[in-house]
Amino acid sequence: MNHTQLIDELLQELSYRVGIVDIYNKEQQSIMSEILTEWGEFEVKETIFKFLNEDDEKKFKNPILNRKITYVGKDGKEREGLVGNLLTSPEDSPGRLEAEKLLPQDGTSERDAINQEIGSQGGGGDQTDTKGDGGTDSTQQDVQKGSGLKKGTKSGDSYQKNRVEPEIETQKKIDDEKSQSSDSEIDSISNEDIKEELDKTQSDLQQKRDMGTAGAGGAIASQGESRYCNTMNTLDTDEFKQKNEKQINEEVENLKSRTGRSKFPNASESETLSALGLNPNSDEAYEYIATREVFSKQELERIKNIPNSVFFLKGKKGFNSSDEAYLEWAKAAYDGTLATRKILDEDTDMDMSKPNTTIQSETDIDDNVESKISVKLEQSKQNGNQDDINYYTKQLKSFKKFRKYHDTYTVGQDSNGRMCVVSISNKKGDDLKDPQNNTTPAKRFSIIKEQYGEEVAKSVVQSLDTGIETVSDVKQASVKATNNIDIDDNIVKICELPEMKKYMDTLGDNSAFVKFVTDKGKGYSSLTTEEKLKLMQEHSNLLLATDKKPAFEPYGKIMTKVGEFSQKKKFRNENPSINFETSSISQCITIKQNEKNAVKSSHQTVVNDIKGADEKLGFPKDGKNGPHVQGYIGTVMDAMHFESYIDGGDGQIIIQMGIRGAQPKDIRNCLVEKSGYQGDVSTTEGRDGLKKHLKETSKIDSKSGAIQITNENGTTEICEDTWRTAGTSQKVASGFGSGMRDCIASKVDSRRNSQ
Repeated sequence: MNHTQLIDELLQELSYRVGIVDIYNKEQQSIMSEILTEWGEFEVKETIFKFLNEDDEKKFKNPILNRKITYVGKDGKEREGLVGNLLTSPEDSPGRLEAEKLLPQDGTSERDAINQEIGSQGGGGDQTDTKGDGGTDSTQQDVQKGSGLKKGTKSGDSYQKNRVEPEIETQKKIDDEKSQSSDSEIDSISNEDIKEELDKTQSDLQQKRDMGTAGAGGAIASQGESRYCNTMNTLDTDEFKQKNEKQINEEVENLKSRTGRSKFPNASESETLSALGLNPNSDEAYEYIATREVFSKQELERIKNIPNSVFFLKGKKGFNSSDEAYLEWAKAAYDGTLATRKILDEDTDMDMSKPNTTIQSETDIDDNVESKISVKLEQSKQNGNQDDINYYTKQLKSFKKFRKYHDTYTVGQDSNGRMCVVSISNKKGDDLKDPQNNTTPAKRFSIIKEQYGEEVAKSVVQSLDTGIETVSDVKQASVKATNNIDIDDNIVKICELPEMKKYMDTLGDNSAFVKFVTDKGKGYSSLTTEEKLKLMQEHSNLLLATDKKPAFEPYGKIMTKVGEFSQKKKFRNENPSINFETSSISQCITIKQNEKNAVKSSHQTVVNDIKGADEKLGFPKDGKNGPHVQGYIGTVMDAMHFESYIDGGDGQIIIQMGIRGAQPKDIRNCLVEKSGYQGDVSTTEGRDGLKKHLKETSKIDSKSGAIQITNENGTTEICEDTWRTAGTSQKVASGFGSGMRDCIASKVDSRRNSQ
């Protein structure tokens, strides 16, 4: 998919979720971050948010000019714009007339200051008025000029599109740095300079993560990665144990005194100790867990002492003040640090006795590091050192490959003092169950369709198109169904319960709905719950009648949540005054079920159609899959990065999962063992053969989506591919199958305990 199409789809999805789109709104930026993370579009996400975070210097100085207002354009469409931008519109434009109502009187010093600022900015300089009234379709503010962003409109869309070409911009930035580097500049890039720069970059990034500024993966995972990097960069284990000896000893006694279900070790602690090869009753086991506990509690205390930090932020923006949730990530940082350091020291080119920095991946940071490797390569070519040329060529190729999906990476030196970079993919759980890839059904369906090429069977194309349409339209289907529900007393009672408050509050936060209520001569705050719900239906129907798409939140989600709660026995028992057997509540339950089942049923239909297309071609034949099943399995393997790990990467990327740090060879060798492949994977031909063997002989479980291998050793799940509806989102989560988890854990633990 090209980036223009991706940005179009992003804005459409954002419109579904929030209604009126404003990409400079922090709430909406958080939702954009979640969407791009769900899609696995991390590089695009970094580029977009780098642009959005540059706007501080571009805003107007006067706060009045920075206010966003809603007005109705000449074409009758509702819009939104910055007051400062709207004041540059033609004098009779609706946007300007509305904006001028907020200004001080003519002739006052305040008005003179505003006039001067507008004049000096040249009307903002970056407002494209495509409608002649200073605003944008359906309230999206025109995007300010920035690297890699283009303006344009698409016929039929109700908002103006912002388009980004991140790969072009990324490569241009790297090429510019290389072209601008003179001989003297190349010589001046030392390992010390690189470390100093990266230390500052990561320090600045950690402060942002502490305050909830999210990177790839969302605020919680970003903070977990941040603390992992900080632990990698600062923890001296021996010094920590010595300094905290008293607290560690006290924690040991606490562990020994635990009884009942909490008796040491619990399931999680057992997993960790098993990975370490430690007897749970040994002094070493108690010391390890106790030290980790003390470390984690200090981390918790640190973040709680920062006012308004990510620890206190609500919802997906933070940890919701949960001690336990934060402690889990702190423990993962401690475990991951010790495991990663061991691998870096024993299984990579990095010399851990030399200074190094572990840093979180962001597009601009990765661009910078990639450019420095390129400069090191150019320097090697200048010096005519063939060993260094080969070394940096490999480093550059590896970094370009793994930056596509690494979360963090360590930059240091090898034994010869050369710049050395090792990529790291970070997951929290010791049990290897964390997904290795998250995307959306629509995105995966599109990838599957592309994988088959032009020869794909017509029935499969139709099935995929139907699947894409179904999962893309499920939210609008929920909205439309909501409008037909009779708002009876039982619906009202549910919507007035504490569990529904945050969902009902979204109605009042929707500026278009509040304006609709105001235009009807009513005050939102004076409405009863019944009036709010009925007016919500009325406004939703009005939007649909004018070919607009009401936002799923709140227009569909409120009744979806009613349906979700109404199915729970505990909820019913706690609310005996509500009649849950009415047709209205039954409709809500049906809406929820349809939403929940849409993704799974669409996936099963596509899988069955793919198998059917191969059956018409006579497959499976001689135990081998046909082209359609092979193509599907290939998309799952790609999501899991299996082909990348089969090709190599040993010593160049670490898949860090809690206490367990795997390498490509672990995954590659487990795929060999579980699939019964007989080829030699030490050669290029053998590795290509393994890829082909997996595609030809693996099977798709229609119900679970798992990829399985069956041979004389039985059936083994090598991949889990779970399609589901999660909250308001649709997800496809790909992870290691149970057989692969056991195999990888065994290899990692065996290697660790033998060294």
